[in-house]
Amino acid sequence: MTTTYVEVASAEGVWTQALHLPVAATVGQVRRVLTDAARTWPVAAFLPGKGNESVEDVLLYRDPSRTYGTPGVSACDAAVRALVSVTGWTTVDDPSPFDVIVGLGLREGYEVGATRHSPDEVDGHLHAIRRTGWRCYTARLVSARSVGHAVRWYAEDGVVVEAERRLLPAVRAAALGCAQHRYVVTDVTAQRTYALQRATAGARREERAVRHRR
Repeated sequence: MTTTYVEVASAEGVWTQALHLPVAATVGQVRRVLTDAARTWPVAAFLPGKGNESVEDVLLYRDPSRTYGTPGVSACDAAVRALVSVTGWTTVDDPSPFDVIVGLGLREGYEVGATRHSPDEVDGHLHAIRRTGWRCYTARLVSARSVGHAVRWYAEDGVVVEAERRLLPAVRAAALGCAQHRYVVTDVTAQRTYALQRATAGARREERAVRHRR
């Protein structure tokens, strides 16, 4: 049976917010800021660049979760206002011209020493379907979420794909090629945000539950 992905969580509407740092910061400095923000609001973000390169821009988005819920758009806007007020970071009103935004990791699974793939592999899957109508750039994929009395931080190098909606099959093929367990689609055209997970018995049960609630 062909391996694929199933939808395991979703939220109506879309929300992203680009931020610019007036002074480039280290990844560690940005981590401290986002970890502090995550004490009251779950953070999911892309930091353009790779490894320990300095951070000049941040793109925030929503990551749907059946376990922890998904903040509404108004809550996200309020969190950004609070973040900007204490950091001096500025909001950038420059929405993507594409239909969908997806972050893909390049490491197989979550183990530090696991096999890593290259951004060129993702480019190849997109090129195989269409040479235009998309862009792909390297970024640190980060998240910070309050769990119990601590904030859980996760970060890995990956890519951000912005593309026409018809290229979603190529994005899925790239995710499979890089052995990604889960990824989130911000679908501007459909006004939906949803998480896809590799099809397992448990993931299929979650997909049925998501469909039942619609």
